[in-house]
Amino acid sequence: MSNMHPTATPPASLGFSWLVGLGYVLLFVLLDWASYIRPFQGLNITPWNPQAALAVGLLLWNRRWIWMVWMGLLAAEVVVRGLPADGLALLTSTGALCLVYAAMSQGLTTMLGRPPALATRRDLLWFTGILVAGALLNGVVYVTTLSAAGLGPTGPIYEAIMRFWIGDAVGLVVVLPMLLVLMNPSRRAALVASLKSPRWWGVTVLLCLLLWIGFGRSGPEHYRYFYLLFLPVVWMSAQLGVVGAVLASGLTQIGLIIAVQSLPHQDLAVFELQVLMAAVSMTGLLLGVVVDERARAAVELQSSLRLAAAGQMTASLAHELSQPLTALSNYAHACQMLAAESRGLRAEERDRLVEVTRRMVEDAARAGAVVKRLRDFFRTGSTHLEAVSPAALLGEAIDAHTRRADVLQIRMESRIEEKLPAVWIDPIQIAVVLRNLIANAIDSASSAGRSGHILVSAAIADDELRIEVQDSGPGVDTARVQTLFEPGASDKPGGMGIGLSICRAIVEAHGGRLWVETGSGGRFCFTLPMDKEGHSGVTNA
Repeated sequence: MSNMHPTATPPASLGFSWLVGLGYVLLFVLLDWASYIRPFQGLNITPWNPQAALAVGLLLWNRRWIWMVWMGLLAAEVVVRGLPADGLALLTSTGALCLVYAAMSQGLTTMLGRPPALATRRDLLWFTGILVAGALLNGVVYVTTLSAAGLGPTGPIYEAIMRFWIGDAVGLVVVLPMLLVLMNPSRRAALVASLKSPRWWGVTVLLCLLLWIGFGRSGPEHYRYFYLLFLPVVWMSAQLGVVGAVLASGLTQIGLIIAVQSLPHQDLAVFELQVLMAAVSMTGLLLGVVVDERARAAVELQSSLRLAAAGQMTASLAHELSQPLTALSNYAHACQMLAAESRGLRAEERDRLVEVTRRMVEDAARAGAVVKRLRDFFRTGSTHLEAVSPAALLGEAIDAHTRRADVLQIRMESRIEEKLPAVWIDPIQIAVVLRNLIANAIDSASSAGRSGHILVSAAIADDELRIEVQDSGPGVDTARVQTLFEPGASDKPGGMGIGLSICRAIVEAHGGRLWVETGSGGRFCFTLPMDKEGHSGVTNA
């Protein structure tokens, strides 16, 4: 199953639902009217049904809106295809179609995640199987229901089922991948960028030229040139992955429908063309998925190499810094003793010097412990668990950044649930996560060009300790969400671009999750699991 980040549930207010329902029904009827070409005798079955993909896409967004799907089907039957003589058969057939669409959306979310993503060849196999099986079930249900009411086809029933199956399957295979791309923030951004590129417009011109070569002349020979349409689809899929595949396939389908409507063809030839169109779309999707898989594998390899390099660097730093840090601590101890025994200083000056040297000792010890723990983590993934108070841990992390926040005129607040139980964590490693997130929040809030604020909160939710770091900065762009935690180029001067990837690795080693939520302001969240007694449920690695 594809790994997906948490997604927001669409608003479910009554007014919003009716607004979406009205827009959906209008669009459904419009698609049904546009694709109502060469209907099969008796049942008004057409060779291309894009509205089926729209119905499944709506249910993928919100399953509770199945009533909208039913309203769309009823409206299309009445407005576009004509009200049948048997109202009960109409209600029964459209209701059965709704249930099949719901089953298809449930199968897609179960096997591919929510929202479904065509990320791997396994995803594509399940995607194709569910759609083809669902389209066949739709054909059987629709045709047999109307046949039982005496509204069946004049020819063999199996031929009508086959026509319905092909029409729904082609519409689903061509249109639904486009809807899935639009549901994915990173792929949606890539789609918009592709539409603005000269490369896409070059492919558009090429497709129009190939369609003219294939269908610009009369006679049956134009069918022989259909295979030329594979070329732009394959090229775009190889260049842009799934995004290129859906763009090229969609444009090819539109051009094919225009050509079929403009030229006289037999119904059988139209269905043959639609089967070929399904083959073109599946070829593009398969190639696009493979290209995306290879791109992700390259990114993951690069990430692994960068993390491995970070681990080696941490080990080297631990070796090189251990002696200087020990010496610094010893010198600070000596200064502390000398200051305490000095008689030439006033009591206030002596106390202040003792306090400064004490902090030097603590910070030197903390720096040495952080370097050592990170070295151990990168070497073996080990964590040294202790029962720690979340309030104390958060308080230390906030105090460490208070002076810098004051200089930048950033107000820092904390909202910690009362009586939080102790959690079993590696305090040094989790402190690294907290300090990194708070430091990033300060950078984000200060970049807004005005006095900002930061809120650090902690509470128990769903048997987990949930910690959030929010800032008043510009937030994270949706296009960066998918790659934000991968090692890469840093926006900070001198940064290595591995801070967030290390933070996620540490949190996941503790059995938790780390993610970012888009919207107004920055909002990073991570969780640590809690057992039934209220303690962190992780074990030593």
